[in-house]
Amino acid sequence: MIKRELTLVFAIIVILMIASVGSVAASRTIPASNETSMLVVSISASATGDLRSHTDMVFQQGNENLNDNPPLNPSGEGVNTVGYFEETMATDGNISYDQTIRVDTGNQVTPQNNLETTRIIDYSNEGDGGRMYSSEEVMVDTVGAPSNQTDLGCCAWGAETTDGVLPASCTQVIAGSEMDLTEGSVTTTSSGRTVAASTDEPVELTYSVDLHGTDQTGNEDAHGTASAHVSANIAEGGGEEGTDQTTAMQHEQEISVNGWVNLAMDVSYSTE
Repeated sequence: MIKRELTLVFAIIVILMIASVGSVAASRTIPASNETSMLVVSISASATGDLRSHTDMVFQQGNENLNDNPPLNPSGEGVNTVGYFEETMATDGNISYDQTIRVDTGNQVTPQNNLETTRIIDYSNEGDGGRMYSSEEVMVDTVGAPSNQTDLGCCAWGAETTDGVLPASCTQVIAGSEMDLTEGSVTTTSSGRTVAASTDEPVELTYSVDLHGTDQTGNEDAHGTASAHVSANIAEGGGEEGTDQTTAMQHEQEISVNGWVNLAMDVSYSTE
């Protein structure tokens, strides 16, 4: 017999879009270096017992020397960052774990990304105290000083604005999830784009998490605690010199569930 104590079902869709209007430019992609790299990692693991996985990735791209920051060169220097963190620990249970991570430091064109990840985790235990803990976060961070197109002769960022000035910009968006389960199945995906040959290509971040029951027990719901979160801190410049802060936005959101649960969240951020 399948037992049900309390079922909590939550589905969240968050869409953040920053558009360029007039002389105010949103956070922008940065061109790739002359030499680029690609890293692809695929993992498939299963265990009756224990499992642990850890991933920590940071990719930074600048248009000047990264080693002398801060401060940024006030004449148009910018640095963009994509970050990803994941930790999974399972004890005394039946667990399958699949993960793929793809990092490409080259210029990207929609729908390509500098970072793409997927995870599928399925866990159950035999009632002997086993648990599965997992947390994950993805981040995009962009910071750029204003640049004068006339002074530079050739824009270091790409396309120019109507008044020849690319304003200052500072943006950070983070999304992720955390769970502590006695049984359940979760699928997550994430992506980030910060590098492109033209600023016509937007900076983007996506994250999705879908938590539900496992076929191992036949329960439709997962059991334990889970949460999902997203935060955004966006500051954009404008004015004749590009140094006036003309846009400010902060967003904080978190949802948590406990008991027999389902949890789904989709996040999409774009400067398009």
